[in-house]
Amino acid sequence: MDKIVKKTLENFDQISILEEEKGIISFSLMNKEFSIIYSDDYLMPIIAIKNEENFDYPHIMISEHKLRDGHKYRMLCLIEIDRFVKYTMSFEDKIIILLEQLIKLLSLSEPEIEKEFQKEFLFYWSYQSKNTDTIEIYANPERQFQKMNVYINKDLRKKRIITRGIQLNDKHCWNFDNSIDAYFIPIIDNRGIIPPTKGNEWSKDDIIKLIKGRDIARISHDTFTKICAEKVKSRFVYLVFNMIVEGNDINFCCKLSFSNGKTDTLINKINDTISKIEIIYSKRCDFYFLNKQIGNDTSIIDKNIAVIGAGSLGSYVCTELVKSGIKNITIYDKDELEYENIMRHKLSYLYTLYPKVIGLKSSLKLIHPEVNIIAENEHITETKLEEVMNNYDLIIFTVGSSDIQLLCNKMFKSKMYNKPVIYAWLEAGGENSHILKIDYSKKGCFECLYTGEDGSLINNKANTVTDEIVESNTIRNGCGGTRVAYGNEVLLRTTSVLLDTVKNVFNNIDQDNYIIDIQPTNVVNKGNIFAERKCNCCSDKD
Repeated sequence: MDKIVKKTLENFDQISILEEEKGIISFSLMNKEFSIIYSDDYLMPIIAIKNEENFDYPHIMISEHKLRDGHKYRMLCLIEIDRFVKYTMSFEDKIIILLEQLIKLLSLSEPEIEKEFQKEFLFYWSYQSKNTDTIEIYANPERQFQKMNVYINKDLRKKRIITRGIQLNDKHCWNFDNSIDAYFIPIIDNRGIIPPTKGNEWSKDDIIKLIKGRDIARISHDTFTKICAEKVKSRFVYLVFNMIVEGNDINFCCKLSFSNGKTDTLINKINDTISKIEIIYSKRCDFYFLNKQIGNDTSIIDKNIAVIGAGSLGSYVCTELVKSGIKNITIYDKDELEYENIMRHKLSYLYTLYPKVIGLKSSLKLIHPEVNIIAENEHITETKLEEVMNNYDLIIFTVGSSDIQLLCNKMFKSKMYNKPVIYAWLEAGGENSHILKIDYSKKGCFECLYTGEDGSLINNKANTVTDEIVESNTIRNGCGGTRVAYGNEVLLRTTSVLLDTVKNVFNNIDQDNYIIDIQPTNVVNKGNIFAERKCNCCSDKD
């Protein structure tokens, strides 16, 4: 291994080997001394800068390590996690990649160095924090100057800084702290903004430069005007700065202490009375930000959806709607969670014999504190739905019985309902399922599926299983009712396709009515082939 390392280093003209010992070889590169550290225990060799305590440069760790040779080292982060499949690479290739990355890093121009520092801004910022507690930040999507409120949870030893207007479902667990003010300040020009590095902590001047930049206007004129007008009563203030670096939101927080407790404008307090600056370890946690970070469609966050039916399919749909970026859901169902339900329901054993909607509300609220769930512990009727249907941007039916769907379908048509409706159901046996999307201004409705060519009522013609299969997959509990046999696989498939359908609806894709057949190995959008000319609900009859 020593020979491989040495030979590889010698192949780079820019590198001069200085010292060698087992597992550590020191070398010179661009007037700096580095060491490559390796052993059989390391998946990747490590490159560290040697005896350079005060050398500030991107991707060089701040903390120092003293190794067996007595020298102090600071490790370099040269490869992003999972950028390479390290297991399959040869040891020589690993060294080559690291050295190439190091040379590339040391060859950066000044603007490129600044950009790399900014990409790693939160790492450096958080490292300098003396506060061990994490402050959660909840901000509105609008990048504008905003007053924020501070809340404390003594049990969890946590603080929250929340933009006014954001409603959290666990606010009863938090106490408002009126002894400290907080503000959200968007930065519009981040040129020259470098995070605090080793031995280079931010000062009062750094804060003032962000707000009163002379050469560069860091903040908008509107923001500056509001800072000049904002009155501060407390001796402490949190400032949450936001800047965009290569399309990514960087949010960092500091706490300012003022020597003067008198009420004054925020700008005067910052100019004249700062006695202490604390770098705060914080995480932005609002629903919008987290969905944006993982690539969810943030345009649908504030949509209001009703889900009719909290059975197995309804529980999957509700859960995944929230995780897809929908925070406002109303659920209608009257049934309790039975022991027989839990193996294919999203709720656990703990919720048995509780109303399904109550259990789902409790479970969904735990996903994120901004999630707003309304649990309606009642069976929906066409009369009730007529009263509330205009409250929703989309209504989804996930009930097992067709009767309520047919009744509501007729009501939607008679009222010329102008918002989309989705019907989803599973076939007996757990093989196939279906999704029907309806715009009642266009031809076709749910009842068309139950209408024969002669206008007679028939069984749902979208279903493919025979009566014999239905019968063999029906579990009868006497007066306790019946249950259709199917497994989780069909629930997962149906939910996945339904999520795509919801997104397409809100993005005005496939505006015509259509039915989707979901099979174990295939998903087919069959289009608007179900519309029946003699449908008693939606068509003219001979």
